[in-house]
Amino acid sequence: MLNLAGSSYDFGNVLFAVLQECEHKRRALLPNEAEARLREIARAKLAEIHESYAECGGSETYWQDLEREVIETTLPQYVSSAIEQNRLEKSNYDLWRQGDPAARFLFGLLGLIIGGLIIAAPFIPIFEDAFAFLLAAGGFLYTEIKKTYSDFRHSRTLNRLIAQAEAYQKDQRLHYMSDARLREELDAVAAPPVPLSRDQKTAGGEGTGKPATRHRDRS
Repeated sequence: MLNLAGSSYDFGNVLFAVLQECEHKRRALLPNEAEARLREIARAKLAEIHESYAECGGSETYWQDLEREVIETTLPQYVSSAIEQNRLEKSNYDLWRQGDPAARFLFGLLGLIIGGLIIAAPFIPIFEDAFAFLLAAGGFLYTEIKKTYSDFRHSRTLNRLIAQAEAYQKDQRLHYMSDARLREELDAVAAPPVPLSRDQKTAGGEGTGKPATRHRDRS
């Protein structure tokens, strides 16, 4: 697992770019097509990254390992979380009455009632009457609390996937590379370009930077 193309093509950086592209487009996907489309988006982004990776002289062996990590290991974990996040966003996070002002008022009233019962209970050591108003405020803001928590949980999942990919690449104890494979990767990267034949050089001036010479018919 030898990356010779630069840190931009480390597992974590590539995975971050792929997940960012998927996140940008997932909200427009229908539930029945989300899984297939997310895989297509990920593969298309990988193909785009691979073009610049090949120009930097990276080895195909490393790219195959990277692609396998993204498609086979990380993407199945991401897709399930992305589909659930889509469902929550489109259903307004499963909130009663979609968290409209009436629902907020009832949540706040419920928090005030519960807080009052807790203060009135002799076996619960609450000495501050403002505790009931604190619960009322929490009930009124329950919709924002639930939305923030759901978004934070999804973001934490994305960060965890990226951190796992970075740790997997950097943990050298998991990877064993023989001298033959290392030499093969280095030779593949350092292989010189195939030189053009004399016929290819003179036909159209390719490879010389000069225009082809036309031979006049002297007859």
